[in-house]
Amino acid sequence: MLPLDGATAVVTGGARRLGAAIALALARAGCNLAINYRASRGEAETTATAARQSGVQAITVQGDMTQPDAVAQLLHATLAAFGRVDVLVANAGAFRRTPLATLAEADWDDMMNNNLRASFLCARHFGLHMQAHGGGTVVLIADVAGFRPWVDYLPYSLAKAGVITLTHALAKELAPSVRVNAVAPGPILFPDDFDAAARDREINRTLLQRAGDPQNVADAVLMLVRNDYITGAVLPVDGGRLLT
Repeated sequence: MLPLDGATAVVTGGARRLGAAIALALARAGCNLAINYRASRGEAETTATAARQSGVQAITVQGDMTQPDAVAQLLHATLAAFGRVDVLVANAGAFRRTPLATLAEADWDDMMNNNLRASFLCARHFGLHMQAHGGGTVVLIADVAGFRPWVDYLPYSLAKAGVITLTHALAKELAPSVRVNAVAPGPILFPDDFDAAARDREINRTLLQRAGDPQNVADAVLMLVRNDYITGAVLPVDGGRLLT
């Protein structure tokens, strides 16, 4: 397992929810952090403050990861603060119910841009930098919906399927100096429009018969970052949902 003391990690969408859990796990492992956010400035600063309590440095950087200039600015800010980048976790994304009958082009574009385009732009930009400066590791955040699409979430599911293929393709493109892997969460953080019945239905479809926790995803990310003989892997963290 690679030691991470003094390494620099970038977490996009790191202000809240899964992103915050991932950022804090990396901080506890010894990583200095660049926490990207788009609109959640207060939550980003709260996460950065919590990270510093682990004895590491942390900065926050605003930016929309669907925009190439913002991705470049995130890399520049990270290098200005820490002089290096060792880990990228491309977590920024969006999740919204989009029934087929009412699916608009704007819904399609929003889901594809925020989940697939943003992952590609970040992984490409940071991956090429790492490749030119001694190596590193990239972790993308996929979803079990990328393997088994959800009804009413067509563009989201397709975007996450794209993230899975992107993981495999970039692992080849950036080898051998940069490793690229992904985590595919299952029923962990439910969308706001899920009622109690919908939540219970998803939980009951897991083998473990319980919902997961953001820390389960953070632990999986940390394992993929630290294990230097894993690349091109997509790790489900889903309580066995894909087997049912």
